[in-house]
Amino acid sequence: MVTLRQIAAASLSLVVVSAASGFKIYHKDDLAVQTCQTLLKSTAKLFPSNDKKMYCNVDNQPALGSMAHCVSEIPYKHSVEAFIKSCSKFGLTRDQFDSAYDNATKHIINPSTETGFNKTKLSYKPVSITKKKVVGGWHSAIGRYMNFNRAHWYGIALLSYWFAVLFAAGICNYAYFLFPGVVKSTKGKFVNTFRKHITLPATFKKMHAEHVTFLRIFQWLVPTRLETILLVAWFAMAVGFNVSNFAHDEPNLYWPDMKAVEIGTKIADRTGVMVLYIIPQLILFAGRNNFMLWFSGWSYSRFVEIHKWLARASFILVAVHAVGMTYNAKSRPLKYKIRNSQEYVRWGYVSLVAASIMVFHSLIVLRKTRYELFVLTHIILACLFIIGGWRHVEEELFEQFFIAAVAVWVFDRVLRLARLFAFGVRKAEVELKANETVKVTVPRPKHWKPFPGCYAFIHFVRPTCFWQSHPFTIVEDAVNDNTITFYLKVKGGVTHGLYQYLSKQPGHRATIKVLVEGPYGQRTAIDKFDNAVFLTGGNGIPGLYYEAKSVCQRAVDKQRVKFYWVIRHYKSLEWFYEELLKFKDTRAEVVIYVTQAHAGLVYPIGEDASSETEEKSASEDAEEKKSEAADGSMEDYSESLKKQLSFIEFREGRPNVDELVRSELAEAHGSIGFATCSHGSMVDDTRRAIADHINTTNHRVDLFEQMQIW
Repeated sequence: MVTLRQIAAASLSLVVVSAASGFKIYHKDDLAVQTCQTLLKSTAKLFPSNDKKMYCNVDNQPALGSMAHCVSEIPYKHSVEAFIKSCSKFGLTRDQFDSAYDNATKHIINPSTETGFNKTKLSYKPVSITKKKVVGGWHSAIGRYMNFNRAHWYGIALLSYWFAVLFAAGICNYAYFLFPGVVKSTKGKFVNTFRKHITLPATFKKMHAEHVTFLRIFQWLVPTRLETILLVAWFAMAVGFNVSNFAHDEPNLYWPDMKAVEIGTKIADRTGVMVLYIIPQLILFAGRNNFMLWFSGWSYSRFVEIHKWLARASFILVAVHAVGMTYNAKSRPLKYKIRNSQEYVRWGYVSLVAASIMVFHSLIVLRKTRYELFVLTHIILACLFIIGGWRHVEEELFEQFFIAAVAVWVFDRVLRLARLFAFGVRKAEVELKANETVKVTVPRPKHWKPFPGCYAFIHFVRPTCFWQSHPFTIVEDAVNDNTITFYLKVKGGVTHGLYQYLSKQPGHRATIKVLVEGPYGQRTAIDKFDNAVFLTGGNGIPGLYYEAKSVCQRAVDKQRVKFYWVIRHYKSLEWFYEELLKFKDTRAEVVIYVTQAHAGLVYPIGEDASSETEEKSASEDAEEKKSEAADGSMEDYSESLKKQLSFIEFREGRPNVDELVRSELAEAHGSIGFATCSHGSMVDDTRRAIADHINTTNHRVDLFEQMQIW
């Protein structure tokens, strides 16, 4: 059984391997010796500069005797043994140490009262240091260097936290596939109550997939309640680690009579070291090829959400580090001026400024309106943050943390290029459908296998947008083998550019070269449930259609499949007609809600106001449908359409999601899984309804949210 300690050890080994030169744990044995060395060095000159044995030299009794007296005063029971051990390479024994101590006792002097004593000249007598000064030096050494130790251990704890959470998530993820019976048996009042209040709902009321807006400019996504709990727990750890175990040590060996300098330095050291452990994980969670995606079963959007909060925490730690170091120098203007003239400090400023801009330029309103500009700016700023941080810490041998971060980034980019190369440049048939959706049909290599729930990033090789890549759900083509199809809802950016281009082409079609990076995503375990219910709306249908069709193909005799699709008007069926025909003669019960039944029906499917003729459809059913609806009558058209799709139940009006979920739970003859991908409000309504009614059934209920927003 793998324990949390083993997970932490594994995480530590990863970091230590990548940052070995910057990782150092201080021990009390070393600090006991170091304290006396520092005190004696500032008190007297006890050996010539070329004496490599220094305080370990038996032939130099003043030096050895002075050290013997000092370490004997250290309030640490192993201080003497620690010093003797440090001199083992020079052959110092305990008897020699004791002899030097006894000899020094007879001849020791107090430099502060010795007449004519000059600490810059070699002393031939052992010197004493007051017990108060030795004890103060010891405590100040412990305070300073154990602070570094804590920073490392706290950083490792914050790093290990997410890997421990993801390890647990991975176990749950694989349990769905390896032990579905066990998962379906986890039900009952206690389990359902926990899931009703913790794992299923949004943090507040129902807002999760839909943006929360304040003053139009400020928009944000609210995590689920489970995500919020995990994030709050992590932040509570981070805050606790950064406010505890700070104390002023007096008399102080390193900062005499400078409490502000001492506290500022300790705070800066703590935050500066801790943030180094977060940065590689920060880069990992933002990557498309994050290996924890493959293991945990979490969506990419969830990792991006955590990435955002880790980024905010990193910015705060970097800012506090900068403030601490500024506070450190506030009482020493000359040092402050000298420090700011040094290159490593200036690079630190570069990193801080880059982080500051990234935090505020990542507002959703900017990402939504100028996404490509945001991505380009984000990459440039991230590079400045990494380079600045790297140059800032390399003198302290901490640059390996940034090497690890760069390695993670390079790994992701190399895999992305490999995926593009594996697919190759292909000619895609691109068509504007129903004046609202761009259909992209691409022949795929035989070795390139899509799967239900997967998505890919498309590059359209056109002068205006070849550098852009956008994620879209993949569907196996309904007509051609070894062909994949994407359905792109016309919005802004690249889809609007395609819309303008295609609207000017004959038949609203064109052939465009594309690059496809993927497939990404994971299968859901909805096929393991006795009842599979799919709730989708608008252009959210492709992914759930692919999953529903796959479930129908593999379904056992008793499995029930229900598929709901919400569209605005009947004309929306034009771009997904061939795929809907695939549901015919399957176990799927398909229900389509049309919210604005009489909108957009001036022209039958396949015709548009800008063209009087249309090419023949690839489907004979579609051709028959056109001829029957050629008179353009809205009533005749919709009735004809319903006859052609007689295996589908059409309902006009907006669905009551709460009532729909409740009825499905009531009709379920066993475990039930809901999959949803739609407009944010419908996804949120589904999540809330399932949480509200989970206790109305005795069966296992699960939600697989396929909506990805980042």
